[in-house]
Amino acid sequence: MHALLPLLTPLVPLWARVSAPPRSAEKIAAAQERILSRILRRLAPTVVGRRLKLAGMSTEAFRAQIAIHQYADLEAEVQRIVAGEADVLFPGLPIALAQTSGTTRDAHSAERYIPQTKALLRHHRQGGAAALARVLLSAPEVLRGRMLMLGGCTALGFHGADRPAKNGVAKVPVGDLSGITAATLPAWISGAYEPGRAIADEPDWERRLDLMATRLATVDVRLASGIPAWLLMLFERLLQQTGRPVSVLWPRLRALVHGGHAIEPFISTLGTHLDGGTWMQEVYPASEAFIAIGQQPWRLGDGVPAPLELLTDHGVFLEFADDAGAIFGAHQLAPGGIYRVLVTTPAGLLRYQVGDLVRAGAPGIVRFAGRIKTRISVFGEHVEGDALAAALAHATSTTGAAVAHYHVAPILPSPAKPQGAHEWLVEFKISPGDPLAFAMALDRHLHASVLDYAAHRDGGQLLPPILHALPGGTFHAYLAAKGHLGGQHKVPQAWPDRTIADSLTGFSARSTGPSSNLSSGAT
Repeated sequence: MHALLPLLTPLVPLWARVSAPPRSAEKIAAAQERILSRILRRLAPTVVGRRLKLAGMSTEAFRAQIAIHQYADLEAEVQRIVAGEADVLFPGLPIALAQTSGTTRDAHSAERYIPQTKALLRHHRQGGAAALARVLLSAPEVLRGRMLMLGGCTALGFHGADRPAKNGVAKVPVGDLSGITAATLPAWISGAYEPGRAIADEPDWERRLDLMATRLATVDVRLASGIPAWLLMLFERLLQQTGRPVSVLWPRLRALVHGGHAIEPFISTLGTHLDGGTWMQEVYPASEAFIAIGQQPWRLGDGVPAPLELLTDHGVFLEFADDAGAIFGAHQLAPGGIYRVLVTTPAGLLRYQVGDLVRAGAPGIVRFAGRIKTRISVFGEHVEGDALAAALAHATSTTGAAVAHYHVAPILPSPAKPQGAHEWLVEFKISPGDPLAFAMALDRHLHASVLDYAAHRDGGQLLPPILHALPGGTFHAYLAAKGHLGGQHKVPQAWPDRTIADSLTGFSARSTGPSSNLSSGAT
């Protein structure tokens, strides 16, 4: 089958047109109306569908009568599905359960499981195909080599594996969404898949990383995909084992598909491994739905990611809520607005709050702005994740530094010290020559780009940011202690309290590397 891939190249322009979401506000609205009607017809006969009277419900009635849901609202129904009950949230039983990475849940809450149905997995594949089509328009030669998909362990477990199945009902497979989708790759692309199922099934991340590095050192990789922080870890391991950067090991690498967190702070670090002409294609998938893809690929050397285009004609109904609680369709987004993402899917999620924030550029166009839980606000400065990422990218380019990992946390005021601050815990690949200049660059960029931050800095309530340089390996040790190495797991890049920051500092204290704490001293 892999030999047939070059024959598909002439079909790429047609594939890209078919996969493209509608562009005008009118076409977006019409497509979304069709999709919601189809979803409600599908879900109407289920337990929840009958309870909510979804049969024949109009879009207007849907918005007026169906409440916004969070995971806690559905947990009882999910447990019924896990126990083997059919037709609860959706027709039949799920193919698998996607275990979420946990970056939007409370630090001590239980794991979440999002049921994956045949229809939802088809939707995920359509989103991935749309992104790949855009890559192929710029770099069709990737079809002539291997495609690396760096995700979670593809060996799926079973929910409640320590307990016998009830009434003869088979247990439901569970794992990372990346592992579930890798297990269902179409035949035409599975022949080009790296690192191959044998290695991808390895549950131990460190062993898997070594196995990948050994195999991929001699493979003609043309496209790589994954979370940037984990791709960088693989690139470093390849460099350690071979003494050669990825740009030399994979001279015909043409594209990198990235998602999972903001790319801007990692552009300079990626540039130490990859050629500046590498095509970059962003994707915005979640366990609940594949939400958006980059409008077009962009060159790594240009350093300017493309905005994201919402997948409004790919089987999922999207809504957006502002801080005042007003709800908007994808066609009604106002440029500059910050919105919470709601999805309605064929897998039974109804007006489900994913936990993400997006910043709108136009109807149907957004940028990922962070998580609801990771907004930093000590006094009401409301700094979103995308603003933090942009400030960090500015500081790295200004000082010549390169970042491996970072986390931002508040320093809250106290009776003895009524001012607050933001603490930046950064693990550098290349440390800034002048850490004070780095911290000042963070402050200047946030002051210029976030009005509420500027107001509280000027008013004296908010002190200059504090830069805390952590030793190499700190973030790795933190994730390892939680059993979250590799795949889709990641340390949240910000958090509204010091739960994560204090843990990272504790791992830093046990490290053999140097650690430093420095205020910018800016005014």
